[in-house]
Amino acid sequence: MASGSSRKVARKGLVFVTFGLWLWGCGGEILLPPPTAPFRPREDVSIENYKFRVAVMDFTDQTGQAGDLVKTIPDILTTVLFKSGRLDLYERDPLRGVSARDAAELVQGLMEKRMIDGVISGTVTRFSRSDKTITIELRLLSRNKAVMYADQHTLSFQGRRDMEITREDVISLGQAISKAVPRVPDMKIISKNAGLITLSAGSNKGLVGGMSGYVQAFLEKVNDPETGEIPKPTPVIVGEVVIDQVSEDSAIGRILIGDDVLVNDVVRFK
Repeated sequence: MASGSSRKVARKGLVFVTFGLWLWGCGGEILLPPPTAPFRPREDVSIENYKFRVAVMDFTDQTGQAGDLVKTIPDILTTVLFKSGRLDLYERDPLRGVSARDAAELVQGLMEKRMIDGVISGTVTRFSRSDKTITIELRLLSRNKAVMYADQHTLSFQGRRDMEITREDVISLGQAISKAVPRVPDMKIISKNAGLITLSAGSNKGLVGGMSGYVQAFLEKVNDPETGEIPKPTPVIVGEVVIDQVSEDSAIGRILIGDDVLVNDVVRFK
């Protein structure tokens, strides 16, 4: 009986010694697991479009000779851009035939409501009936007034009274504008300061100033209790941004909407 009691006391002593050594190895402090933050759902937002959407305005005629071409060229250009699949287009009807002042006010309102990301305008600077050519200064401005495209194009036309523009020339216009809005990979937000964010890449990934994108957050992965499998994280759109500055390996964007944009969220460009 005494022998059994001695063994119990020895085992208890061994446990205390082991526990004491563990405390000594930890510097005398008991290490507790860090507290787990409760899951917080992200605040999603609604965006108007998932492609870079542009409005095409009537062209301005400095020569006074282009006639209805200042309307028909933008009409054809809108169709060409839509068929390219790269851009989304705002309906031409509200912009067709209105004054330059009214069109500018309408476009400004659309940008403030985040319904368009850019506007295409053109100015006829030369018109030749003998050569049957028309020269246009074409521009694409983003919502933050960045010049994403600016170049001069000469188009040919047929007819004298009922002038008809050569469609192939307008297709070339559309191709040039589409290339001005490149397809770029998703980029991670590496810092945030008030309403500005910094991205993990820049021109090295093809990014240009004026591009718009929406911010995606991914919900935490949770094991399926029945299968034990981890499903793919569900993306939630938490904001929309426009790029103000681009360097080789980073970029600065401005948050247009979204109070729940965080570091490590991902920007997917339109």
